[in-house]
Amino acid sequence: GLMELSIPSTWPNNKYSRHVKTGFHSWHIQRLGKSGGKKILFIHGTGSSCHSWSKTAEFLLSQYEILLIDLPGHGFSDLPAPNKSSLREIVNGSMDLLGKIDFSPDLIVGHSAGAAIAVILSEKMKVSNGAMCINAAFGEFPGLAGVMFPIFAKIIAVVPYSSDILASLSKNNERTEKLIANTGSKISKENLEYYKMLFSNPKHVKGTLKLMAEWDLSEFLADLKNFNSNIKFLVGEMDKTVPISVSKKWSKQVPNGHYIEICGAGHLAHEEQPRDVSQSIKDQLSI
Repeated sequence: GLMELSIPSTWPNNKYSRHVKTGFHSWHIQRLGKSGGKKILFIHGTGSSCHSWSKTAEFLLSQYEILLIDLPGHGFSDLPAPNKSSLREIVNGSMDLLGKIDFSPDLIVGHSAGAAIAVILSEKMKVSNGAMCINAAFGEFPGLAGVMFPIFAKIIAVVPYSSDILASLSKNNERTEKLIANTGSKISKENLEYYKMLFSNPKHVKGTLKLMAEWDLSEFLADLKNFNSNIKFLVGEMDKTVPISVSKKWSKQVPNGHYIEICGAGHLAHEEQPRDVSQSIKDQLSI
C-alpha cells in the first residue's frame, strides 16, 4: 500500500500511535488510558482525525480504556481502494479491527458522520452502554452538504476529486480558519494547527472526498427507528453544519433515544467543551 505517513512529533498522543491492517483497510489507531477500565471507542467525523478527541480523552484516561481511530483515508490511515469508504465497508472494517486488537467497547462515541458508524456498531455488537452521537449528521441533505465542511461541498460541486487543487487551497491558512468558523465552533489555536496540517495533506483531502462520494445513509436511516441501542444525542446548540432539529427528531424516533444540548458550542462541541462532553460520557457509562 501507500507508505505510512510519519506522525508529527507534535501530534496529540503520538506515543500511543500504531498501524493495524485489516482485510481492506490500514488503520492508524491510538489505544490509551486505564487498562481493565470500561472501554470507549471514539469515531471522528468527515475531514477530521483522532486528534479531535484528545482533550475529551484527557478527562477520561484515569478511569477508562480509550481507543481512537482515524477513519480510512483520514489522518494517518491509508487511502483505501474504491468503494471501501462506504458506510457498510467502514463498519465491517471497524469490526475486523476491534476483533484483531481485542477491544470490545462498552460505549461508542461518534461525531457528525462518525455517529452513523457508532450507532451501527453499537447495534451489531450489542454494546452495553450504547452509542453517543455528537452533532449526528443523520439528515438526508442534498449533495451531502450536512456531512461535510461547507467549503468542500462548494469545491466538489465544481471539480469532483480535485484533491490537489483542494490541498493547495487549504495551504492557505485563512481558508482553514474560515472552514472551521463555518462549523459554528471556536476552537483552540493548537487544534486549528492540526486541521491546517491535515488539510495541507493531499492524501487526507482525497480520503475526505472519497468518504463523501461513497457515503449513503438511506439504508441506515430507514433501519434506525428499529435500533434498540441506548442512543444519546449530544448537540452543540450553535451547530452551523447540521441543524439541531436533526438530532431532536431522531432522539424521539429511536426506541431508546435521549437528547442533550450543550450551550455555547458549535459542530465541534467536544473540542470546545471537552469537560462537559466527558461528563456526559461518564453519565452514560454509569447507566
